[in-house]
Amino acid sequence: MPDERQLLNAAASGDEKAFRVLIETHWKRVYFNTLALVKSPAAAQELTQDIFLKLWQQRDKLTTVESLPHYIYVLGRNQVISFLRKKIVDTSPIGPEAVIEDVLLPHLQLEGKDAYRIVLEGIEQLSPQQKLIFRMSRIEGLSHEEIAGRLQLSKNTVKVHMVIALNFMRTWIKDRLQ
Repeated sequence: MPDERQLLNAAASGDEKAFRVLIETHWKRVYFNTLALVKSPAAAQELTQDIFLKLWQQRDKLTTVESLPHYIYVLGRNQVISFLRKKIVDTSPIGPEAVIEDVLLPHLQLEGKDAYRIVLEGIEQLSPQQKLIFRMSRIEGLSHEEIAGRLQLSKNTVKVHMVIALNFMRTWIKDRLQ
């Protein structure tokens, strides 16, 4: 099987089979990341399709991509943000201007700052290794494989640290926001 760089170059030149291999390799991760954000299997499925469609439409850029997982992550994040913005506007009984005004209300700004502070405090409670891996994954957007390579750990070790960190953070945030 060709390496990812060969697949990227082939897909960039219009090779549909190479692009299909890239889709098959990354589909599940993109779908589950999207599902975690939108909480709807149907919306996650549609967004995942849109992400790969956009990747195909911009395939000429694939030759310059250093990290395909990171590139897809950014592409996916932008698609999800657009989807969520549209959903807010579509479900809002008032115009988007009022939504912006609501966000600027002092009590809502305070709630946002409190939530952010709670998240930062939770991150600080993690073990040094979990804190490092959590930041690399969630803030820098690196894949488990990329983190494992940088820290010279196994991919499974990174995954275990992330599961523990995420479970801790969920509990930490839930306990403090009640």
